[in-house]
Amino acid sequence: MNKKTLLSAITTASLATVLSFNALAAEEEKVNYGDPTASFTTLGVSASEEVTQLNGMMGLGSNIFQLDINTNNKTGDLSGRGRYFHVTDGLGYSVDVIGDKNSQTVLGGVIYKWQVNDNVSVFPMLSVGATQSKRFDDNGKATKKYDSSNLVQAGVYAMYGFDAGHWVYANPKSTYHIKNEAFINQVEVGGGYMLMENVSVGAKVEYTDTIKDKLGNKTKSDTVGWIQANYYF
Repeated sequence: MNKKTLLSAITTASLATVLSFNALAAEEEKVNYGDPTASFTTLGVSASEEVTQLNGMMGLGSNIFQLDINTNNKTGDLSGRGRYFHVTDGLGYSVDVIGDKNSQTVLGGVIYKWQVNDNVSVFPMLSVGATQSKRFDDNGKATKKYDSSNLVQAGVYAMYGFDAGHWVYANPKSTYHIKNEAFINQVEVGGGYMLMENVSVGAKVEYTDTIKDKLGNKTKSDTVGWIQANYYF
Protein backbone atom coordinates (compact mmCIF):
# COMPACT_ATOMS: atom_id res chain seq x y z
CA MET A 1 0.00 0.00 0.00
CA ASN A 2 1.23 3.51 -0.80
CA LYS A 3 1.65 5.18 2.61
CA LYS A 4 1.51 8.74 1.29
CA THR A 5 -1.77 8.01 -0.48
CA LEU A 6 -3.22 6.47 2.67
CA LEU A 7 -2.11 9.39 4.85
CA SER A 8 -3.53 11.90 2.38
CA ALA A 9 -6.90 10.16 2.34
CA ILE A 10 -7.11 9.82 6.12
CA THR A 11 -5.95 13.38 6.79
CA THR A 12 -8.57 14.71 4.39
CA ALA A 13 -11.16 12.58 6.11
CA SER A 14 -10.09 13.85 9.51
CA LEU A 15 -10.30 17.45 8.41
CA ALA A 16 -13.62 16.76 6.96
CA THR A 17 -14.95 15.10 10.10
CA VAL A 18 -14.86 18.17 12.31
CA LEU A 19 -14.82 21.60 10.77
CA SER A 20 -17.58 20.90 8.29
CA PHE A 21 -20.23 19.41 10.62
CA ASN A 22 -22.34 22.56 10.12
CA ALA A 23 -26.03 22.43 11.08
CA LEU A 24 -28.27 23.11 14.08
CA ALA A 25 -28.48 26.72 15.24
CA ALA A 26 -31.85 28.47 15.02
CA GLU A 27 -32.21 30.53 11.87
CA GLU A 28 -32.69 33.84 13.66
CA GLU A 29 -30.03 33.25 16.28
CA LYS A 30 -26.62 34.81 15.78
CA VAL A 31 -24.12 31.99 15.37
CA ASN A 32 -20.41 31.68 15.97
CA TYR A 33 -18.87 30.53 12.69
CA GLY A 34 -16.39 28.33 14.54
CA ASP A 35 -19.26 26.23 15.92
CA PRO A 36 -19.26 22.95 13.93
CA THR A 37 -23.03 22.62 14.47
CA ALA A 38 -24.00 26.08 13.20
CA SER A 39 -26.01 26.33 9.99
CA PHE A 40 -24.89 29.05 7.57
CA THR A 41 -23.82 29.64 3.98
CA THR A 42 -20.28 30.60 3.05
CA LEU A 43 -17.63 30.70 0.34
CA GLY A 44 -13.97 30.58 1.29
CA VAL A 45 -10.41 29.72 0.44
CA SER A 46 -7.75 27.91 2.48
CA ALA A 47 -4.07 27.58 1.64
CA SER A 48 -1.09 25.62 2.88
CA GLU A 49 2.39 25.40 1.41
CA GLU A 50 1.36 22.59 -0.94
CA VAL A 51 -2.42 22.84 -1.36
CA THR A 52 -5.03 25.49 -2.18
CA GLN A 53 -8.61 24.64 -1.23
CA LEU A 54 -11.88 26.27 -2.33
CA ASN A 55 -14.73 25.82 0.15
CA GLY A 56 -18.43 26.14 -0.48
CA MET A 57 -21.24 25.40 1.97
CA MET A 58 -25.00 25.97 1.92
CA GLY A 59 -27.02 25.75 5.12
CA LEU A 60 -30.74 25.13 4.71
CA GLY A 61 -31.93 24.92 8.30
CA SER A 62 -30.88 21.53 9.64
CA ASN A 63 -29.66 20.36 6.22
CA ILE A 64 -26.14 21.21 5.07
CA PHE A 65 -24.51 20.65 1.69
CA GLN A 66 -20.79 21.17 1.24
CA LEU A 67 -18.18 20.88 -1.50
CA ASP A 68 -14.42 21.33 -1.12
CA ILE A 69 -12.02 21.30 -4.09
CA ASN A 70 -8.27 20.95 -3.53
CA THR A 71 -5.48 21.78 -5.97
CA ASN A 72 -1.89 20.66 -5.44
CA ASN A 73 0.20 23.79 -5.95
CA LYS A 74 3.11 21.88 -7.51
CA THR A 75 1.46 19.23 -9.68
CA GLY A 76 -1.98 20.69 -10.29
CA ASP A 77 -3.61 17.42 -9.21
CA LEU A 78 -7.19 17.75 -8.00
CA SER A 79 -8.99 16.14 -5.09
CA GLY A 80 -12.22 16.90 -3.32
CA ARG A 81 -14.92 16.14 -0.83
CA GLY A 82 -18.69 16.26 -0.96
CA ARG A 83 -20.84 16.13 2.16
CA TYR A 84 -24.43 15.99 3.32
CA PHE A 85 -25.14 16.69 7.00
CA HIS A 86 -28.37 16.65 9.00
CA VAL A 87 -28.93 17.38 12.67
CA THR A 88 -31.89 16.93 15.03
CA ASP A 89 -31.97 18.02 18.68
CA GLY A 90 -28.20 18.43 18.90
CA LEU A 91 -27.34 15.05 17.38
CA GLY A 92 -25.92 15.27 13.87
CA TYR A 93 -25.41 12.70 11.13
CA SER A 94 -23.26 13.03 8.02
CA VAL A 95 -22.15 11.24 4.86
CA ASP A 96 -18.83 12.15 3.22
CA VAL A 97 -17.34 11.13 -0.12
CA ILE A 98 -13.64 12.02 -0.38
CA GLY A 99 -11.19 11.22 -3.14
CA ASP A 100 -8.74 11.83 -5.94
CA LYS A 101 -7.59 9.78 -8.91
CA ASN A 102 -5.70 7.33 -6.67
CA SER A 103 -7.82 6.94 -3.54
CA GLN A 104 -11.42 7.18 -2.41
CA THR A 105 -12.99 7.22 1.06
CA VAL A 106 -16.60 7.07 2.24
CA LEU A 107 -17.48 7.95 5.85
CA GLY A 108 -20.64 8.04 7.91
CA GLY A 109 -20.41 10.12 11.07
CA VAL A 110 -22.25 11.25 14.18
CA ILE A 111 -21.57 14.28 16.41
CA TYR A 112 -23.16 15.57 19.60
CA LYS A 113 -23.07 19.12 20.98
CA TRP A 114 -22.44 19.69 24.69
CA GLN A 115 -22.80 23.36 25.65
CA VAL A 116 -20.63 23.73 28.77
CA ASN A 117 -21.42 27.45 29.20
CA ASP A 118 -22.11 30.51 27.04
CA ASN A 119 -18.59 30.45 25.58
CA VAL A 120 -17.34 26.86 25.81
CA SER A 121 -18.68 23.98 23.72
CA VAL A 122 -17.48 20.37 23.42
CA PHE A 123 -18.39 18.07 20.52
CA PRO A 124 -17.60 14.33 20.78
CA MET A 125 -17.74 12.54 17.44
CA LEU A 126 -17.49 9.10 15.86
CA SER A 127 -17.21 8.03 12.21
CA VAL A 128 -16.98 4.70 10.38
CA GLY A 129 -16.34 3.98 6.74
CA ALA A 130 -14.08 2.45 4.12
CA THR A 131 -11.15 3.52 1.99
CA GLN A 132 -9.39 2.21 -1.10
CA SER A 133 -6.07 3.22 -2.63
CA LYS A 134 -4.35 2.21 -5.84
CA ARG A 135 -1.27 0.04 -5.57
CA PHE A 136 1.96 1.40 -7.04
CA ASP A 137 4.65 -0.62 -8.80
CA ASP A 138 8.38 -0.50 -8.07
CA ASN A 139 8.73 2.49 -10.40
CA GLY A 140 6.12 4.48 -8.52
CA LYS A 141 3.48 4.11 -11.24
CA ALA A 142 -0.14 3.52 -10.23
CA THR A 143 -1.57 0.11 -11.17
CA LYS A 144 -5.20 -0.99 -11.63
CA LYS A 145 -5.15 -2.93 -8.36
CA TYR A 146 -6.47 -1.49 -5.10
CA ASP A 147 -5.87 -2.00 -1.40
CA SER A 148 -8.98 -1.43 0.69
CA SER A 149 -9.87 -1.32 4.36
CA ASN A 150 -12.56 -0.29 6.80
CA LEU A 151 -11.94 2.73 9.05
CA VAL A 152 -13.06 3.85 12.49
CA GLN A 153 -12.43 7.41 13.70
CA ALA A 154 -13.10 9.00 17.09
CA GLY A 155 -12.36 12.51 18.29
CA VAL A 156 -13.49 15.56 20.18
CA TYR A 157 -13.75 19.22 19.11
CA ALA A 158 -13.50 21.78 21.91
CA MET A 159 -14.19 25.45 21.16
CA TYR A 160 -14.14 28.77 22.96
CA GLY A 161 -16.36 31.33 21.26
CA PHE A 162 -15.79 34.99 22.08
CA ASP A 163 -18.71 37.38 22.46
CA ALA A 164 -17.42 39.38 19.47
CA GLY A 165 -17.70 36.30 17.24
CA HIS A 166 -14.05 35.19 17.20
CA TRP A 167 -13.16 31.62 18.17
CA VAL A 168 -10.33 29.24 19.04
CA TYR A 169 -10.49 25.44 19.04
CA ALA A 170 -8.60 22.19 19.53
CA ASN A 171 -9.47 18.92 17.83
CA PRO A 172 -7.62 15.71 18.71
CA LYS A 173 -8.72 12.60 16.81
CA SER A 174 -7.59 9.07 16.06
CA THR A 175 -8.36 6.93 13.00
CA TYR A 176 -7.88 3.15 13.01
CA HIS A 177 -7.03 1.51 9.67
CA ILE A 178 -8.31 -2.02 10.23
CA LYS A 179 -6.41 -3.86 7.48
CA ASN A 180 -3.05 -2.36 8.40
CA GLU A 181 -3.80 -2.45 12.14
CA ALA A 182 -2.54 1.12 12.28
CA PHE A 183 -3.63 4.17 14.26
CA ILE A 184 -3.44 7.61 12.65
CA ASN A 185 -3.31 10.04 15.57
CA GLN A 186 -3.80 13.73 14.82
CA VAL A 187 -4.28 17.06 16.56
CA GLU A 188 -5.61 20.22 14.93
CA VAL A 189 -5.62 23.63 16.63
CA GLY A 190 -6.77 26.92 15.19
CA GLY A 191 -9.07 29.87 15.32
CA GLY A 192 -10.89 32.57 13.44
CA TYR A 193 -11.16 36.35 13.68
CA MET A 194 -14.16 38.33 12.42
CA LEU A 195 -12.86 41.26 10.38
CA MET A 196 -16.41 42.34 9.59
CA GLU A 197 -19.87 40.96 10.28
CA ASN A 198 -19.65 38.70 7.22
CA VAL A 199 -15.88 38.23 6.72
CA SER A 200 -13.44 36.16 8.76
CA VAL A 201 -9.78 35.21 8.55
CA GLY A 202 -8.19 32.34 10.40
CA ALA A 203 -5.31 29.94 10.77
CA LYS A 204 -4.82 26.36 11.86
CA VAL A 205 -2.03 23.84 12.39
CA GLU A 206 -2.45 20.11 11.80
CA TYR A 207 -0.08 17.59 13.37
CA THR A 208 -0.08 13.91 12.39
CA ASP A 209 1.94 11.55 14.58
CA THR A 210 4.21 8.82 13.24
CA ILE A 211 2.17 5.96 11.74
CA LYS A 212 3.32 2.37 12.24
CA ASP A 213 1.48 -0.58 10.68
CA LYS A 214 1.43 -4.29 11.56
CA LEU A 215 4.46 -4.97 9.35
CA GLY A 216 6.55 -2.35 11.11
CA ASN A 217 6.43 0.13 8.23
CA LYS A 218 6.50 3.73 9.37
CA THR A 219 5.23 7.02 7.97
CA LYS A 220 6.98 10.02 9.47
CA SER A 221 5.12 12.60 11.51
CA ASP A 222 3.94 15.69 9.66
CA THR A 223 2.93 19.25 10.52
CA VAL A 224 0.98 21.49 8.15
CA GLY A 225 -0.05 25.11 8.63
CA TRP A 226 -3.05 26.71 6.90
CA ILE A 227 -4.44 30.22 6.49
CA GLN A 228 -8.11 30.78 5.73
CA ALA A 229 -10.57 33.45 4.63
CA ASN A 230 -14.37 33.21 4.38
CA TYR A 231 -17.31 35.32 3.27
CA TYR A 232 -20.70 34.60 4.89
CA PHE A 233 -24.08 35.19 3.30
